[in-house]
Amino acid sequence: ISAGQSGCDILPQYLRDVQRSDLRDGQVGLANPEAGDWSTIQGDPHLYVLLGLPDRCHRHRPDWVHVAVNGRIVQCPELEQIVVGAFRHTLPRDRYPVGFVHLTLPPEYVDWNRHPAKAELYLHHLSHWQNQLREAIAHLLNLQITNGDLLPQRTGQVFKSAEQSTRYLPGENGQKPRSPVILPLKAIAQVHQMYVLAEHPTGLWLIEQHIAHERVLYEQLCDRWQMVDLEAPMILPQLSAEQVEQLERIGVKVDLFGDHLWAARTAPEPLAQRPDCADALLELSRGPDLDTALVATACRTAIRNGTPLDLQAMQTLIDQWQTTRHPQTCPHGRPIFLPLEESSLSRFFRRHWVIGKSHGI
Repeated sequence: ISAGQSGCDILPQYLRDVQRSDLRDGQVGLANPEAGDWSTIQGDPHLYVLLGLPDRCHRHRPDWVHVAVNGRIVQCPELEQIVVGAFRHTLPRDRYPVGFVHLTLPPEYVDWNRHPAKAELYLHHLSHWQNQLREAIAHLLNLQITNGDLLPQRTGQVFKSAEQSTRYLPGENGQKPRSPVILPLKAIAQVHQMYVLAEHPTGLWLIEQHIAHERVLYEQLCDRWQMVDLEAPMILPQLSAEQVEQLERIGVKVDLFGDHLWAARTAPEPLAQRPDCADALLELSRGPDLDTALVATACRTAIRNGTPLDLQAMQTLIDQWQTTRHPQTCPHGRPIFLPLEESSLSRFFRRHWVIGKSHGI
């Protein structure tokens, strides 16, 4: 194993099917759990996170989710589960993320008396470190779609990844990071009434409209899950007792309206004004639990492939999708977009000049 500047250089030497461009890493200064600063502490308390992008890199078992504390690899289920949970509904079924977390803390925050071989430990203020890790992962994954230097690589062009010194979450001074600048995507065409072709500063992106909309709807349902009264009752036919119970369990008010008919008086706010609200409520009634029902509802109510979209509708979809927390994949784990970098197109067409120069065409 040869040395590298970061985990992105080293991990592919262990996992041969993983490329450097499949990985993203970043380092962040940690906030003091006791609401002070670190002025009296020697060293630099920080968190380093290395992740496999969910649309490129995952495993059939959770054997590559590792945690280190102060330079020692340890078993820390409390942090490992944060990594696994952060990829919930971003990976295919029964797949697990690739992740490495290194927590550097002052000695007084670490208790090594959990295991004789120091393979396990206790962390004081555990919930604080869990929240710091959760925020770091969410921010790092979100950067892939908004930061031009951190785009997923699928066409051979390798951009510079996040440097270890990057501070993109609250640091020692407790300041909030600036929101990443969303690079513009301009919808220019629809392909086979299935894909949106968009122009990006780095080239072209091909986005599948159904699963992009599915990601948007799923996060809207999760974020805006509150019941609102319907202007007119929504009639639902042929509900079983189990379906009625499920709707009532998740907060939908339903009343018997006639023979084998039920009237829904309330609905989740994101669905209340949709023309397919009744279909969405039926889908919610079939889910064994709320989370599964939300995924199924987002899938069933998303824009269907084969639906023609005008430029305004395509642009609205792209704008909404870009601001989701997990834009790489749909809730079932399918990749949403394919970037075609301008540099790769230039190589394919053997173009060695610069557009706009006097000798270019």
